[in-house]
Amino acid sequence: MLAGRAWKLKYTPEDGDLVGGFYVPALRDAARYDRLTGYFSAGALALAARGIEGLVRNRGRMRLLVGCTLEPPEIAAIARGEKLRAQVERHLGEMPLVAPDAAAEQALELLAWMVSRGCLDVKVAIPCDDRRRPIPDGSIFHEKSGVIEDRAGDRIAWTGSLNETAAGWRRNWETINVFRSWTDADEKARVDAEERNFTRLWADAAPQVIALDIPAALRRDLLRFLPQHGPPARLEDASPDGGGAGERPEPPAGDGPGPADDDAPDPRSLVWAFLRDAPRRKDDGGMRVGEATAAVVPWPHQVRAFHRLHDPWRRDGRPPRLLIADEVGLGKTIQAGLLLRQAWLSGRAKRILILAPRAVLNQWQIELREKFNLNWPIHDAGRLRWQTSPAHGGARERAAGPNDWHREPVFIASSQLMRRADRAAVLTEEADPWDLIVLDEAHHARRRAGGAGDRDAPNALLRLMRKLQARTEGLLLLTATPMQVHPIEVWDLLALLGLPREWNAPAFLRFFEDVAHPNPPREAMERMAALFRAAERAHGPLDDAVAVRLTGLSRLRTKKIVRALRDTATIPRRQLETDERRAAVAVLRAHTPVRRLVSRHTRALLRRYAREGRLDAAIAERKVDDRFIELGASERKLYEAVEAYIREAWRRAPKKRRSAVGFVMTTYRRRLASSVRALRSTL
Repeated sequence: MLAGRAWKLKYTPEDGDLVGGFYVPALRDAARYDRLTGYFSAGALALAARGIEGLVRNRGRMRLLVGCTLEPPEIAAIARGEKLRAQVERHLGEMPLVAPDAAAEQALELLAWMVSRGCLDVKVAIPCDDRRRPIPDGSIFHEKSGVIEDRAGDRIAWTGSLNETAAGWRRNWETINVFRSWTDADEKARVDAEERNFTRLWADAAPQVIALDIPAALRRDLLRFLPQHGPPARLEDASPDGGGAGERPEPPAGDGPGPADDDAPDPRSLVWAFLRDAPRRKDDGGMRVGEATAAVVPWPHQVRAFHRLHDPWRRDGRPPRLLIADEVGLGKTIQAGLLLRQAWLSGRAKRILILAPRAVLNQWQIELREKFNLNWPIHDAGRLRWQTSPAHGGARERAAGPNDWHREPVFIASSQLMRRADRAAVLTEEADPWDLIVLDEAHHARRRAGGAGDRDAPNALLRLMRKLQARTEGLLLLTATPMQVHPIEVWDLLALLGLPREWNAPAFLRFFEDVAHPNPPREAMERMAALFRAAERAHGPLDDAVAVRLTGLSRLRTKKIVRALRDTATIPRRQLETDERRAAVAVLRAHTPVRRLVSRHTRALLRRYAREGRLDAAIAERKVDDRFIELGASERKLYEAVEAYIREAWRRAPKKRRSAVGFVMTTYRRRLASSVRALRSTL
C-alpha cells in the first residue's frame, strides 16, 4: 500500500526514470487515479499508461482530463454560432492517434480496453475567459497533476512541470513534487487541495476552463486499438515495468473464459480490509464507517449529535464531553452507540466504561450488540457476562475477582453498584484511566437535598463522578431531565464536563437570574459580560453570523455590541442604546457554556423533519385525556389524611429545606394515586 512505501518529496531525472521510479510503484496499489495532463497524443498516452496494469489489476478507475487548444479559425466559428463540442470534435478528429511503435500500440490497446470496460473516463479541457468563451490564442491547458488513492484509502498527490512527451519524461530536466495524505496536516492539506481542484475541473465548475465529455470521434479513434480477442497484451504477459501485469482482471463481456487468476485479490477481502482500516485514517475517508456498518439507520439529529461528539476528537484530538438531554424516546442510546462504535473501531477509545441503572443494563447490552455489533460484557455479581453469540459458541461469561474486574478494557456496570465505597475506591484509585465514560440517567448524580438545606452534599454517585472526571478523557452524560428540583443540579452535571473557572456555582445561578431581567442594572450587566468573556476564552469566540441572528440588528451595530461585551472597560457597555442593551442580553443568554456542553432535541424537531421529508418514521402525537375517578368514603378519608400530613410537614420544615421536603411529599401523592399498598410500603 502507499503508506508502506518510502516516497520522496521531490523526483528529478537524477533519481532515474521518473515513470519507473514513481508511477509504476504508485499505481501498483491504486484503486483510483485522477489525472490532469497538458494535451492528448499517442506518445503521451503511451507513456502515461506505463504502470496502469496495477490499477487495472485492482479493478480501479481512472479519470483523465486532457487539454485541447483550438485554432483561431475554430474560435471564430464558435463566435459565429457553431457549437463548441462540434469544433472540439473536428479539431481532435484531424489528429488521429498513431502509435509510433509496438510498445505505444500496446499502451493504446490497454487504454481502449479500459474505456470499453468503463474503468477509464476521459474529458477534454478548453481554456476560456471569464465569460466562458474559448481563448483565441495558443494557450494550452497547462495543469499537470494527479491524485492516486490506494485500496486502503490513503492518497498521494503530485504536481510538476512534466512535459507529455518522451523527451520531457526521459531527457529534459523535469520534476514532480509529491504529497501524502497520511503524514502531517500540511501535506494532507495539499492532497486535499489537489483533490478539490480536480473535482472542480472535472465537474466543469472552474471559471477559466470548460470541461467536455470525450467527443464521440475521439472515443471511436481510441477504440480502434481495442483487442479483438481476450484481454490486452499488456495484461497477458508480465511486463518488466508494469508492476506484474500478468495478474489480470476478468475478461471483457463476450470473451471466452481466460486463464485462472489465483493471485488476484478477492474483492470481498479488499472491502473488509478497507472497512477495518478506514476508521483509523486521519482524513475524512473513514469518519462514518461506524455508522455505515451499524444495523441502524440514525435520524438526522442523531447524526448531527454524533458529529458534534466525534469530529473534534478526530480533527483536534479533543475527546467528547457533552450532556445529551434529548426528550424521552429520541434515541440518546443510539447517539451514544454511534460514538462508541466509531471510537472503538478507530482505536481512539481502548478503555470504555458504561454506567447505567441496574434495571437497564441488559437493554444497553442488547442494543449495543444488535444495533452496533458491540458485544460488551456486563459486570455483575463477580462475573463478566457477554451476550449470547454463535461466534462464541453460545453463552459466554467468566469470573471477575476483586483484584481484576476493572482490568477488562470495556464493560457495562450498574451505577448503583459502582457508587458503593469499595467499588468507587477501586475505580478511582486502582483502575487504569479511561478513554471514555458514559453515564446513563445522569440526573441520579445529584445533591442529597436537591440544592437546599444542611444536607446539600453530593450523593454517592455524584461523588464518584467528580473523582472519575479527572480519570477519563471523554465523558458522555445522558438524561432527559438534567434538573429535577433546583438549577444547581444542572451546574453539577456541567461541572463534570468542564466549566470555565469563572462559572462557579454562585456565578452560574446569579447569571441566569440576571439574564432573565429584560433590562438588567449596570452591576448585573458587568457580571454577565465578565462571564461572557470567560466563555469565549474557554470555548471560542461567538460567530459573527450567529451574533447578527441573535441581535436582529445590522451587522455594524451587532459588531458594536459584541465589542462592548468583550471589552474589559465598562464605558463601551454604558454607551449602548436601549435596543442595543436588549440585544446584548440576547447574546449573553445564548452564548454560555450551557450551549457548548448540552445537546437538546425535542419531538417538535422530529415533526419538522417529517414535514420536510427528512424522516420516514411516524412521530406520535401526545394527547392527554383526563379521567376523573370518584373516591369512596374510606378512600376520601385516606386522601385527606395524606394531604394533612403533607401540609404539616411542609409547615414544620425550615424554609431552606422546603424544596426538598416538597419533592418527597409529592412522591407520597404519587404512591397514593398508584395504590394503597404502594403508599403503605412508602410510609
